[in-house]
Amino acid sequence: MASRGAGKGPSSPTTRAPEAKSFPVTIDDIREAREHLGRIVRRTPMVEAPPGLGPEGSRVFLKLENLQLTGSFKLRGASNKVAHLTKEEASRGVIAASAGNHAQGVAYAARAHGIPATIVMPSNASPTKVVATEALGAKVVLAGADYQEAYEEARRRAEKERLAFVHPYDDPLVIAGQGTVGLEVLEDLPSVRTLLVGVGGGGLAAGVAIALKNLHPEVRVIAVQPKGSGSLKASLAAGKIVEHGPPETFADGLATRHVGQLNFEILRELVDQAVEVDERELARAVFFLLEKAHIMAEGAGAAPVAALLAHPELARGDTVAVVSGGNLDPFLLDRIVWSGLSSEGRVVHLRTPLQDRPGALARFLSEAAVAKANVHNVRHDRESPTLTPGQAAVEVELEVRDRAHADEVVAHLRKMGWAVERISL
Repeated sequence: MASRGAGKGPSSPTTRAPEAKSFPVTIDDIREAREHLGRIVRRTPMVEAPPGLGPEGSRVFLKLENLQLTGSFKLRGASNKVAHLTKEEASRGVIAASAGNHAQGVAYAARAHGIPATIVMPSNASPTKVVATEALGAKVVLAGADYQEAYEEARRRAEKERLAFVHPYDDPLVIAGQGTVGLEVLEDLPSVRTLLVGVGGGGLAAGVAIALKNLHPEVRVIAVQPKGSGSLKASLAAGKIVEHGPPETFADGLATRHVGQLNFEILRELVDQAVEVDERELARAVFFLLEKAHIMAEGAGAAPVAALLAHPELARGDTVAVVSGGNLDPFLLDRIVWSGLSSEGRVVHLRTPLQDRPGALARFLSEAAVAKANVHNVRHDRESPTLTPGQAAVEVELEVRDRAHADEVVAHLRKMGWAVERISL
């Protein structure tokens, strides 16, 4: 293999060229995978990101795998694996474990090849992803508290029922399939110099890194994980896989306890830096993509964008952030949107006492309207122990233009005699 490695640590300089035999996946495997994926997998677009990512003057692009046929890059690896099954394996069917995106990828690929599929998902899997997987013709089994426990159950069933197991990331054929993302990036943006990609088990990052480092060794590959499931950064520092505890992140597509063994061997050589982002940064990235770029991304898909928002200096030269998936639960989206609006000062929460008599609440709300604030939610409280007899309180959630407008609304209400105070929810 002609590419150069990134050293053992998350920010070590490139020092040597690993032998081809070091990796179970080659650039030729990735090119071959693309031939298998042609009739099933969509070539996804890449668009320039809106201002706000990277240093001023930098160019950042978004590789939109959220627009893949199943809403995530997982279809690539699953399709390549299924395409390589023997006739006997295909006749018995496949089984996989997944929190959602790999489930849909395997289900779609199996249906395309006329193969029965069983998917084991954690008991707390997103109902939206469960329904989507079943709609693709797969049998869904809910088992285990997280992906690791679902994985163990799927392995037991694979052995007992003699089903072909489609690993979500630690399989050469799966890694090769995911690596086709890297080929498309290089074809669409030959000037790329930095690429950020999310890491759960590491299949996408490993495949993309092999493609990039073989064809353009100078490209920096930055791996991004949620802190709530971050194992790669610690593993790179230790020189061996370090297992994280039970994942604590809403980015379920990256919620693994450790990276895959095959992927770690690749990433320790080819990744240039490992970065972790917290839950607030992930939510901010989802909100940013939705509002500024009109792109729906789940937490896992938004992780590279979260890293750029938190650390703009990561963008050096033409930069690509892989938006790996867009299968976001609508209820979670609602919470993220309102959290984002609140953090930007476009929602203000107020509480004020008022006399418990007809018309008092209407008068208060009318003054909020005079200040051009829109009422989103109202909670009327008559039972708080801090209230005197004959007194009530109202908590309101108001939509405002920005923080300055919020200050104007509060000032107006106080001027009109209302003892309002801001509250945090």
